[in-house]
Amino acid sequence: MKDIFKSIGHNKRILILFGISFAYLLWGLIYIYHSSFIAIDGRRYFSLFDDAMISMRYAWNFSHGLGLVWNQGERVEGYTNLLMVLLMSITTLLFDKSRAALAVQLSGIPIMLGIAWLTTRIFRFINRDQETGSPELMGCILFLAVLAYYPLSFWSLTGMETGLLALLLLGSIYASLLYIEKQKPIFLLLTSVLLGFAFLTRNDAFIYAAWTFIYLGATTLHKRADLQRFVVNLAVFGLFVLIQEAIRYFYYGSLVPNTYVLKLVGMSLANRLENGWGFMQLFFIESGFVLLVSLLGVGLNISRSKLYLFTFGILSILYQLYTGGDPWSYWRMMAPVMPLFLILFIIGSIAMIRKIPRLTQVKLTSALTVIVLLAGLTSLDFRFIREMLLVDRPYLYDLSSEQINIAVALNHVAREDATVGVFVAGVVPYYTGLRAIDFLGKSDPYIANLPPDLSGDISASGMTSPPGHNKYDLNYSIKQLRPTYVQRFWWGSQNLNDWSKDYYVKVKYDWVALYLLKNSPAVLWKKLK
Repeated sequence: MKDIFKSIGHNKRILILFGISFAYLLWGLIYIYHSSFIAIDGRRYFSLFDDAMISMRYAWNFSHGLGLVWNQGERVEGYTNLLMVLLMSITTLLFDKSRAALAVQLSGIPIMLGIAWLTTRIFRFINRDQETGSPELMGCILFLAVLAYYPLSFWSLTGMETGLLALLLLGSIYASLLYIEKQKPIFLLLTSVLLGFAFLTRNDAFIYAAWTFIYLGATTLHKRADLQRFVVNLAVFGLFVLIQEAIRYFYYGSLVPNTYVLKLVGMSLANRLENGWGFMQLFFIESGFVLLVSLLGVGLNISRSKLYLFTFGILSILYQLYTGGDPWSYWRMMAPVMPLFLILFIIGSIAMIRKIPRLTQVKLTSALTVIVLLAGLTSLDFRFIREMLLVDRPYLYDLSSEQINIAVALNHVAREDATVGVFVAGVVPYYTGLRAIDFLGKSDPYIANLPPDLSGDISASGMTSPPGHNKYDLNYSIKQLRPTYVQRFWWGSQNLNDWSKDYYVKVKYDWVALYLLKNSPAVLWKKLK
C-alpha cells in the first residue's frame, strides 16, 4: 500500500511539473512576442539584447563565409562566448536575420526548463537523507522558483549566454555529485566535458571549473587509479581551453580576447573593487534575505555537499567584485548560480522552521516553507514585476526598437560602402551588414587599449566607471574615421556637437532621424528629407 501511495505522489509530481512547464512555455512565447515590434517598413522584427546582437553579427558573418569577424577582413575577438556564437551561426545559416534572432530567443525556453529540472535533481540528491517536509512538493516549488527568477529568464530569452552557462554549470555539478557517490568514470568524464563547454560558453567559467576539480580532488583521490583517472579528465577539460586559445592565437593573433583588454587592462584592482562594490550593493539589498537563509541552510546541519554548492555563489560574488561590476543591474553574472542559492534557501527555510517548537508537522512545515519562499522570490523579483507580468516591455525595449528603425532606414538610404558609427554596437551593424565603427571599443583594439575614464562622467548603477563603457576617443572614431552614419556626437567628457554641424547633417527617412556625413557618395540623398 505504501508503494502505491508513493507512485501516486510521483505521478502527481509529474503532472504538476508538466503544468508548470506548459505555463512557462506559454509565458515565454508571449514574452518573446511582447519583445518584438513593427518597424517603419511594416515588418515585424525580433531582436536580442544588444550585446547578444554583437554575437549574432559574428555568427552571421561566420555562417555566410566571411569569417568569425565583426567587420569583414578585420580579425578582432569582440566576444567571449564562442560556443554561443557557434550555436547562433546555425540559426543565421538557416533563417533570415529577424527569424534567426527569434530562433535564438525560442531556444531560451527549453534552456530554462532544463535549468529548473537540473536544479530539482541537485536538490533531491543533496536532501535525500534530510527531513525536508514533503520532498515531492518541495521539488515542484523549487522548479517553479527557478523559472520565476526573472533575471535568469530575461537573459535566456533575450539571447545572452547566461542561460546556457547556467545549464552547463548545473549539469556539471550534478554529474560531479553522482561521481563522488558512485565513482563511475562516466560521471567524471561528463563533468569535465560539461565544464569544457561551459568554458567555451563564457571563459570566466574557468573559476567554476577550478573549484569543481579542487573539490573532486579533495573528496575522491584515495588511490593511484583515482589519481590517474582524475588527471586524464583534467586533461579533457584542458583540451577545451587549448582549443579556445589556439583559435584565439592563430586566428586573432592574441592570447586574450579584445573584451578582456577593454574591461580589465588599465583599471587598477582598487578601482575595480570600488566599482564592483558600488554595483553589487543593490544585489545584496534585493537578494540579502535569500543569501542569509541560504547561509543558514549551510550552517544548520552542515555538510560538504552544501558547502560545495554555496562556494559557487561566493565565487560568483567575488568575481563580480573583481571585474568591477556590469553595465546592467539585471545580475547577468550572478544569475547562473542563483538556482544553487534557491536550493540552499529552501533547505535553510525548512531547517529554520523546524527549530521552532510545534512546527514539526510535515504539512505545516511545507506551508510555512512556501510562505518563506514567496517572501524570498518577492524580494528577488520586486523590481522586475511589471516586466514579468508583461505590463512593461522588456528592459531596453525602446532602445532596441529605435535601433532597428534606424537600421531599416539605413538599408534604404545607404550604399554598400557606407559605414556606421555606434555606441550601441549590436542591432544596427547586424541588421544593416555595413562596416561598423564601435565607439566603445568592443571590436576596436585601439579603443580597448586606451586608459579608462575614471572621472565619474559616465557613472551608472553605483559605478563611477562602468567596465566596457569607460574607454572612448571620439576624435579618433568620428573626426578621423568619419563614419557615414553617427549615432550621436557625445560620450562622457567628450562632446563634438559643435564640430559636427560643419561635417554632418540631421535628416529624416520617414520619421527616423539620422546623422549623416555631408555630401557623402555612400548616401542616396534623393530618398531623404
